[in-house]
Amino acid sequence: MMGHAMKIKAACAALLCVLLVLAGLFWYFRVYTKTPEYALRSIERAFETRDETLFLRYVRLDDVLDMGYDDFMAGTMDTEFGGAHDTSAALADFSKMLKPAFIKMLNDAVHTYLTEGDWPPADAAKDGSDAENILSRIGLRDLSFRETTNLTVDQAARTAVVDVVAHQDEADADFTFQVCLAPSDDGDWQVVSIRNLYDYAAFLGNARRLRVQQYLEETDAIIRRHDQSVSAAQMRLYRVLGAGALGNQTTRDMARQIMEQDVLADWQERREELSAVSVPRTMQSLQQLRIKICDLHIAYAEGYAAWMTDKNAATIRSAETNLRQADVLEGEATFLAQRARRLFFDAEE
Repeated sequence: MMGHAMKIKAACAALLCVLLVLAGLFWYFRVYTKTPEYALRSIERAFETRDETLFLRYVRLDDVLDMGYDDFMAGTMDTEFGGAHDTSAALADFSKMLKPAFIKMLNDAVHTYLTEGDWPPADAAKDGSDAENILSRIGLRDLSFRETTNLTVDQAARTAVVDVVAHQDEADADFTFQVCLAPSDDGDWQVVSIRNLYDYAAFLGNARRLRVQQYLEETDAIIRRHDQSVSAAQMRLYRVLGAGALGNQTTRDMARQIMEQDVLADWQERREELSAVSVPRTMQSLQQLRIKICDLHIAYAEGYAAWMTDKNAATIRSAETNLRQADVLEGEATFLAQRARRLFFDAEE
C-alpha cells in the first residue's frame, strides 16, 4: 500500500497539475485572447471559415471604411491631378457627397465576401456593376494576402501596428499595409484603421499610369507599323487601277490579289497583334474599339476582293458600309486615346 508520504506527494502533484491547467486556462482566456496576436489570428480564421460575426468582433469596419475612404481619395486626387488647388477643392466636395454611398456599397461587398467567399459578381447583368466599379477603383479585387509581419505594441498608449503584406495583381507588385489596432471596452483588440491608404492610392495610381503608358506605346507602335504597310498596299492598288480599267479582268485579278494578300492579311495580323497585348482595365473600351475597327476593315477587304470577282453592286455597297463604320470608330478611338493621355500624363507635366 502507498505510504503516507507518497500520498502527500501524489496529492501535491495532482494539485500542481490542476493549478497549471487553471493557470493555462486563465492565461489563454484572460490574457492571450486579449492580445493583438489573438485578434489577428481570429481575423484570419474569420476569412477562412466565412464567419462574419467573428470578423466584426475584431474589426471596427465602419471606422476603417470611414477614415480609409478619406485617405484613399486624398491620395487618388493628388496622384491624378497633382494637388491643383481649384481642382482639389471641387473634387473634395464631390468626394464628400459620394462617401455615404461608397461606404455602403463597400460594406455590402465585404459582407458578400465574408458570407460567400468571393466578391460581388463583376457581371453587370447580375447587379454587381456598382460594387464592381468600386472594387476595381480601389484595386481590392486584385489584392491577395501574403503575410503579417512586424507587430509592434505600445503598452503605454494601448495601441499596436502590424504590417500586412499583400500582392496587387494590377500593379504586379507587393504593398505593405500598416494596420492599426486598439482594445475595445471589453478588452478585445480590434483593427481600427489602416494608416497608409494615401500611400496605397499613390502606389496604385502610379502603377496604373505606367500600365496605360505601356499599353499606349505598344499599341501605337503596332498601329503605326501596320498603317504604313496598308498605305503602301493601297498605293500599289491605286497604281494598278490607274493603269488599267475595272472592266478588264486582268486588272480586277491584280486588284483582288493586292487586297487579299496585302491589305486583308495586314489587318488580320494587326488584329492578332493587338489582341495579344496586355490591356489595363481602364483601356478596355479603347481596346474593344480597336479590335472592332480591325474587324470592319477585314470585312471591307473581303467584300472588295469578292466584288472583283462577282461584280455585284450589292457586294461593294456592303463593303463600303463597313469602311464608313470603321472611319467613324477610328475617330472615337483617337478621342479615347487622346483623353487617356491627358488624364494619365498631363498631371505629370
